[in-house]
Amino acid sequence: MKFTPGQSWRIKDIDQEGARAVIGRIEPAAQLDGKIVVHCTLFNVAIVDMGEGPEALVFGHIPFTLSAFSASADGLIEAAAQTAAAFDEGYYQWAEALGGAFDVPIAQAVGDALQAARD
Repeated sequence: MKFTPGQSWRIKDIDQEGARAVIGRIEPAAQLDGKIVVHCTLFNVAIVDMGEGPEALVFGHIPFTLSAFSASADGLIEAAAQTAAAFDEGYYQWAEALGGAFDVPIAQAVGDALQAARD
């Protein structure tokens, strides 16, 4: 599959209505030995209650290795989608910190984050 910024993809193993990953950037990361990183926003990947009632969970910026993103993409939804408003701020924080990238499928990363929030 050919991935480009702006694409919106369905996510394997996430059945939540409206769940999608929107690509914001794709680049090699020197701190990851040049691995290609797909920076994206995840929309509606779960319903959570943060104290004000149930709402759709959005990750404004989250980086995945190309192999992890490829294993998770389950069909192109649209070619010109927008990331969340928080994407750029999250990306610049990641870049400044020389951050890593998830090397597991998106559904697993979301599940792990939800489990960590419960613990």
